[in-house]
Amino acid sequence: MNTSVAVLPVTDDAEIVALGDVLHHLSEVLETLDLDHLDRLTSDTVLSVVAQAAALGRGVETVLVAASQEVAVRSDAVLGGEGLAARMNYPRASFLIEQVAGVSSATASRLIRVGSRTNTRVTVGQTLPPLFPHVAEAFRAGMISVETADVITRELTLAAPRADVAHLEVAEQTLVGQAAGTTDQHGLPLPTDLVAMQARAWRDRLDEKGIEPRAEKAFNNRDFWMSRTAKDGLIRFGGHVTIDVGAKLHALMDAILSSRTQPRFVDENADDTIDFPVAEMLGANEPVDDPVGLAGTGQGGLVRTESGRAGKVRDTRSAGQQRADVFAAMIDALARSAEVPTVSGAAPTVVVRVSADVLERRSGTADVVGISDPLPYSAVQQILCDSDVVPAYLDPGGGVVALGTTKRAFHRGQRMAMIARDGPTCAMPGCQIPATGCEGHHVVRHSEGGPTSVDNGVLLCWFHHHMVDADIFTITMENGTPVFTIPDWLLRKPYFR
Repeated sequence: MNTSVAVLPVTDDAEIVALGDVLHHLSEVLETLDLDHLDRLTSDTVLSVVAQAAALGRGVETVLVAASQEVAVRSDAVLGGEGLAARMNYPRASFLIEQVAGVSSATASRLIRVGSRTNTRVTVGQTLPPLFPHVAEAFRAGMISVETADVITRELTLAAPRADVAHLEVAEQTLVGQAAGTTDQHGLPLPTDLVAMQARAWRDRLDEKGIEPRAEKAFNNRDFWMSRTAKDGLIRFGGHVTIDVGAKLHALMDAILSSRTQPRFVDENADDTIDFPVAEMLGANEPVDDPVGLAGTGQGGLVRTESGRAGKVRDTRSAGQQRADVFAAMIDALARSAEVPTVSGAAPTVVVRVSADVLERRSGTADVVGISDPLPYSAVQQILCDSDVVPAYLDPGGGVVALGTTKRAFHRGQRMAMIARDGPTCAMPGCQIPATGCEGHHVVRHSEGGPTSVDNGVLLCWFHHHMVDADIFTITMENGTPVFTIPDWLLRKPYFR
């Protein structure tokens, strides 16, 4: 995009003078409002300010849309170098509007798009009404926002090629009435998101033959991306999935997190035994190899506080952090699945290169093969708990002189025994992350001589493993059972949350 700024001509047209008067009056209004001290207003007054400011904004949007569409018309590709955007040294009208209006690319495109559907049209010397006259009328009257106008016209445009014209007009009138509040007996307008839901329902009703082609288009547009570069210690990823896949992911997240998010009374004398309604998720209830008759005894770990106070652990994570931790467990569960594809006969493996000096000092960073950013020692320590370590001895030139064969990861039989002992989820009482998505933790660290054995192992979700390695929780084994000691500040008080 060309970022050079064109010098716009100064004009004394009546329209510009009128807008200047509005801006001058607006500045006086803003001074009267004293935006830094709105706390002095009553709640009703504050809400009235929001409503009137929104109405003012809708009025401004009508001007922006009409003017942006005119810029687009004057920048039509058929005009070549004589087009307005080209003369201002911009490749497209939307780029010019971005610069002049100071808006995002998406907003500039929306302004032009809504304008093309709500402005009057001129063709072969004839003036034609807007494509969506009812939307245009409500929008020009400041009854609906540009976002609402966009969602209505977008969905009805998709249905238009195959829809009956009369039915299309009924849909437009109904949606506009709902958005403006003119069809509700109380005059209550619907917010944009609800209007969008209604518009999609109308689209599919008007054009049932278009449902499958639209679904096929959505299927072909599915994608997933993930950066190999971290920013502030985090890897960005994103993408698009079809509705059914998204619904499954939501259901999985909701099921695992529901016990954490439902308001409830907490009885400090209540039994700590946890019910696991979603333990079968991610394969947590798969058959357990039980050579020593341990199956059926798992009750989870025990919890006590530093001061010995009664209570349960208070989860301080945000909803987004909890979802991220569930996603991490899903990745671990899939990576350990017997059905996951192998690479040269081995399960998918993350290769971390860490020097002996970093391990000895317990500080510094390591390299992850395939990721451009270094890994902090705290993360290395967590990985080391449940990973095989292959010592490599290098010469000064970086060549491999010899390889060691140290193994320290818990094997499948040990993991199954820990599940039988501690239950089908993370050993931290109250955590619903299935054990198949958990990491093995050495209660006495391997580097301190702790053995890789069931009596020295416990399965923890990614989050609680991090809390233990950060020394926020401590774990000891008492009579073969893991006991968690937590700080008092994490204690959940026994009142309604």
